[in-house]
Amino acid sequence: MATEQGLDLLEQLTTDHEVLRVRFSELAGLPLGDPRRDRLASLTADTLVRHLAAEDEYLYPLARDGRPPHDDAVAHGLQTHTALYGLVRELETTAAGSTEFDRLLARLIEEATGHFGLEEAQLFPTVRASAAPPRLTVLGEQAREAERTASPHPGPAGPHETLPPDDLVAPELTWHERMHRRFRFGDTREN
Repeated sequence: MATEQGLDLLEQLTTDHEVLRVRFSELAGLPLGDPRRDRLASLTADTLVRHLAAEDEYLYPLARDGRPPHDDAVAHGLQTHTALYGLVRELETTAAGSTEFDRLLARLIEEATGHFGLEEAQLFPTVRASAAPPRLTVLGEQAREAERTASPHPGPAGPHETLPPDDLVAPELTWHERMHRRFRFGDTREN
């Protein structure tokens, strides 16, 4: 994680998002089965879990205070965190380099990247407008410490945890097979 001193909470979390996006790009650039890819995936998952833990502790309580009661952005964000933790747990128990590992990793990257964008667009502006700058600076320091000391492994699954839907195109189908299924059977899904 980025450990730049003096960043406020939102600057710290934005920096974390950028670090993770760079790692996601690096992962995409390594060929499947490359041992460096498996190691980088593990480091990235650890970083993501630490980041999510800091957001759970510092961002989301603050964001909840600054939003209207009927707004579901906070609830949606926390549900996405639960799904991301679930994907990381699945990755930890799946053989590195396997097809299933690569699919889970792709889902994790897709979910996390979309989640970062939603947080930056929906939550960060509200928090910036409602929280005093000195408070954000203190929370930034606390978030950095929380990331440094947090467990890199998500806790056990909750009773109502579900993974996000797998909307990725199935690699076992050829382009021709996907098109045949789509047009012959009226299936509008991509796989």
